[in-house]
Amino acid sequence: MGKTDRITERQLTVLIFVSLLSPMIRILPTAAVVFGGRSAWLSPFVAFVAGKLLLSFMNALRKKVPEGTGLADMVELGLGRGAGKVFNVLCALWLTFYAGFVCRSAAERLLSTVYPNGSVTVFIVVMLLIAVLTASGLTKSLSRTAEVLMPILVGVIAAVLLSAIPDVSGENLLPVTYRNARDILYGAVPIFNVMTGFVYFLFLSGHVRKDTSIRPNRFPWLVLLALTALGVTFFTLGTLGEKLAVSMENAFFMVIRNIRVFGVVERVEAVVVAVWIVTDFIFMAALLSIVAEIWRTVTGVKKRTAFVPVSAVLAGAAAFLIARDAFAFQKWSDVLIPAVNLTFTLILIPAAALVGRLRKKY
Repeated sequence: MGKTDRITERQLTVLIFVSLLSPMIRILPTAAVVFGGRSAWLSPFVAFVAGKLLLSFMNALRKKVPEGTGLADMVELGLGRGAGKVFNVLCALWLTFYAGFVCRSAAERLLSTVYPNGSVTVFIVVMLLIAVLTASGLTKSLSRTAEVLMPILVGVIAAVLLSAIPDVSGENLLPVTYRNARDILYGAVPIFNVMTGFVYFLFLSGHVRKDTSIRPNRFPWLVLLALTALGVTFFTLGTLGEKLAVSMENAFFMVIRNIRVFGVVERVEAVVVAVWIVTDFIFMAALLSIVAEIWRTVTGVKKRTAFVPVSAVLAGAAAFLIARDAFAFQKWSDVLIPAVNLTFTLILIPAAALVGRLRKKY
């Protein structure tokens, strides 16, 4: 791993936050409300606790890992070179397919809300081209881009949510009692599913500098992600109510379209669409970087650059072939992709990393 391509722990966590904003904003609040009903606005608190436990577990496994050792290296050390490479290839193939899904999802969202007469092909190709250019560079360049964008994104989301306060009705949110505990737990499942995506970014952890003379300054990405989930779910449910929030596609977008500030209707669609595009673009570039990093480890080459365009082509093929239309695509989005994602992030990858720790390989 090149010594020039080093990032800090903070930069990695900022990259995680900006990237995971993409799926978090995409699935909320509909997914949480479908699972948790009217009380789903409390589900982010449960998801945060579950996410914190998984984060602590993975950090404990990485605690004694030498500098320059990424998750792919940990897997090969833990499972053995042969089995480790097979497992890493499996992860690379899944993440390539997942990148295609993310790309198609971004295109479908823009078509359904802003550009109904647009072409899904154009959106997919443009996004992949931009993502390839970014992923072909250094990890620190991508991380610094996320650092620059992070305060802007947080500011925009906070401003939009605060502007929606006058439209919130307590009747749509309350009462919530102990009888709703199960619903709150169910509503946390899709939110937690998104949070577990940080596990994939550990494949880039070999680029993180370890300097014992400097106190670690991690970015509180999990807290901000949970607050984003809380804000989006709370304000959408509070404004539309449970039935409308479930029935409307991109319900949050519908809420912010007619935000009133000082009695004047402010059109903020363009701002929110910009947030969508930016987070989707960063997430796509990060996924391609992760996939290329895995292939670099598997093949033993020094640079991952050559694997980026190949991965992008395969991801593009997946984006086009995953479904014929938006209705068929929705089935993938609602059930299959979340199930496979949890299988990798909650079971397979943590288990593979744990084996190495139990075998005292790191």
